[in-house]
Amino acid sequence: MKKFVGLLYSCFFTCAPLAGVILEAPHFKTVCDHLSDECLIVLDIDDTLLLPAQMLGCDEWFLYENKKYIKEGFTPSEALEKVISEWEAVRHLTNVVVVEPGTAEIVKQWQHHYPVMGLTTQGIALATRTVQQLQSLEIDLTLSAPSKADHYFINRHGVLYRDGILFTSGTPKGKALIKLLELADVHPKKIIFLNDKATHLKDVESEVELNGMEFVGLRYSYPDAIKARFKPEIAEIQFHHSSFSHILTDEEATEWMKTRDN
Repeated sequence: MKKFVGLLYSCFFTCAPLAGVILEAPHFKTVCDHLSDECLIVLDIDDTLLLPAQMLGCDEWFLYENKKYIKEGFTPSEALEKVISEWEAVRHLTNVVVVEPGTAEIVKQWQHHYPVMGLTTQGIALATRTVQQLQSLEIDLTLSAPSKADHYFINRHGVLYRDGILFTSGTPKGKALIKLLELADVHPKKIIFLNDKATHLKDVESEVELNGMEFVGLRYSYPDAIKARFKPEIAEIQFHHSSFSHILTDEEATEWMKTRDN
């Protein structure tokens, strides 16, 4: 009887979902503190690897525009569709900068030892452009991607995995990631996910735990100070006075505003 109880006890703790953890990560290199054998490193794209070179097109601008359209009388769904279309247009045109200096070198170091991939709620329409923008920053997520093949599947919307990046088209990241791992026949013991938004970390955490893997979510706080500097009036000038060939820089928009106000 004791032997049976011991076996049952062992089985319960072996089969029970592993407890995940979500921690603050003040710097990109904080991921290094959690690396271990057979882990998969998953990186958010926007506000984690790259940012638009100006305020126009950033996450704070997206949120500002969405609220503005709702105040103007658009329904929440109409406002969201409108701002998504504008944001995607800007993302196709803008240059980008790395969020934290040294990021590209750190990613390359990881890629010598661990599988590394990107995970973003961006739509499929931005897939090629996002890869190009990352390459402009010397970040190539194909080098140690968990799967070299492309994958496409439906998870509320079309989800695309290409060049080491999973584009979920606005659907929850957790289910999309697990589906990809199943399709690619990839079975990490541990997933480390770096993202600036806690909500996305919690979503992935719950799905990873349900599938019996260890999870470490890192809430990337480095870009918080960058977000705090957002000025909607600068972004508005850039939106209305830029061209297809040139988006006004923050400095140019500031000078334009000074000239207008004088």
